Amino acid sequence: MVKVVWTQTALNQLERIVKYVALERGTSSAKVVGHRIIERSEHLASFPKMGSIEQLLSHKKSEYRYLVVWSYKIIYRVSTDRVVVSRVFHTSQNPKKLRGS
Repeated sequence: MVKVVWTQTALNQLERIVKYVALERGTSSAKVVGHRIIERSEHLASFPKMGSIEQLLSHKKSEYRYLVVWSYKIIYRVSTDRVVVSRVFHTSQNPKKLRGS
């Protein structure tokens, strides 16, 4: 089992997602979305390579993978002792925005 850690960028993105969902669909929906994204990322502690390889980030030194929760991609990389969640990306955004990361 490895440790799952979130970058500050990913945490900020999750916070913005939850705030947006709260405005659009209400607090209850926002809590469900935030909880489900976090819960799904916690599965990575036991199964770090369960996600698909993120081809848009193949130019990076590290191999990036992703999981999808509804319309959100949880983008992460695996190292020896941890999984680092680096982004939470809405799939309706321009994929080129992700590539520049």
